[in-house]
Amino acid sequence: MADILLTGASSFTGLWIAEALASAGHAVTAPLKRPASDYSGLRRQRVERLGRSAEVIFDTPFASQALLALVASRRFDLLGHHAADIVNYRSADYDPAAGFSRNVDGADAVFEAFSRSGGRAVIATGTAFEPGEGGEGPEALAVSPYGLSKGLTNQALRHMARWRGLGFGKFVIAGPFGRLEEGRFAWSMFQAWFDDRPGVVRTPRYVRDNIPAPVLAAAYSGLVHRMLAGAEDLIARPQGFVGTQEAFGRRLAAAMAPRLGRACAIESMDQPRLDEPETRINSEPAFAPGWDEAAFWDDYAAYYQETAAAGLLAAPA
Repeated sequence: MADILLTGASSFTGLWIAEALASAGHAVTAPLKRPASDYSGLRRQRVERLGRSAEVIFDTPFASQALLALVASRRFDLLGHHAADIVNYRSADYDPAAGFSRNVDGADAVFEAFSRSGGRAVIATGTAFEPGEGGEGPEALAVSPYGLSKGLTNQALRHMARWRGLGFGKFVIAGPFGRLEEGRFAWSMFQAWFDDRPGVVRTPRYVRDNIPAPVLAAAYSGLVHRMLAGAEDLIARPQGFVGTQEAFGRRLAAAMAPRLGRACAIESMDQPRLDEPETRINSEPAFAPGWDEAAFWDDYAAYYQETAAAGLLAAPA
C-alpha cells in the first residue's frame, strides 16, 4: 500500500505501531539509533520481533547523514517520526529547552530531503501531558518539563513540515500498556504480585487514560490511512480505559488473578495533594467492534510470566 519510514520503532509503542502498519499492508522501514550490538534485554527482544514486520536499519539516528542518505535514495510516502529525546524525562530537572533543541536539531533538513524524494506526510508523536492536551482545553499547561518540551517540539515540527509542503499529523499518546513494556505503572504491580505482595497504587485519585498497545497501534494505522488519503493537518487522540488509577489497578488485578493463579491484591495510598492535574485523558474512544479483550489479557499475563521467569522483572519501575 505505502512505503513508511518509522523512527523510534525499537520502543515499546514503536514496535506495536510497526506491526500494525505491516498488518495493514504497508512496507515499513525502521532506522534505529544504535548498532545492533547495543540492544540487550527487553529492548533486544523488541528489536528481534521488529525484524519480522519491518526492514531494520541499524546505526541510523534521526537527522544523521546516514538517515539523510536513506531518505534521498528511496521514496517513502510517509514519515512516522516516533523517536524523541526521553533521557531522564520523568525528572523535575529535565531541561525542556535542551530537550526541544535535541528533538528539532536537523529536522528541517530531513523534511526537506523527504519532500524532495516524493514524501507526502509526516506524523509526529505527542503526549497527553503536552500543553493543550489531556482533555483540559487549548489553554492547558504542560504537566511536566518533558511535556513542555514535547509541545514545543511538535509545534516546530508542524511548521517545518508544512513549510516543505508536507501534510502533518500529530498522534497523542496517553497511558499505553501491553506486552514488551517495561518500567510502567503495571510493571510495579506485577513486581509486587510475583513477590506475593499487594500492588500499591500511589496516585489513586488521578483520572488517567490507559490504552492497550494493540488498540493504540491500530489507531495510529488509522491516522496513517487518513494522512495518505490527502489530509493535511490532523490530530488523533485515541482513548482507552478512562478512570482513576485505583480503578485501573483493580481492573488489572481482576484480569490477572485468574490468569496468574495469584491473589493480585491491591493497596491504595492516601493522596492528599495532587501534583499534576487530576484528569489527563484523550478524547477519541479507540476500541473497535470485535476487539478481543480476553486474548489481550491472556497475552499480557503470559508476557509477565515469561519476564519473571527470565529474571528481568527486577528492573526498576
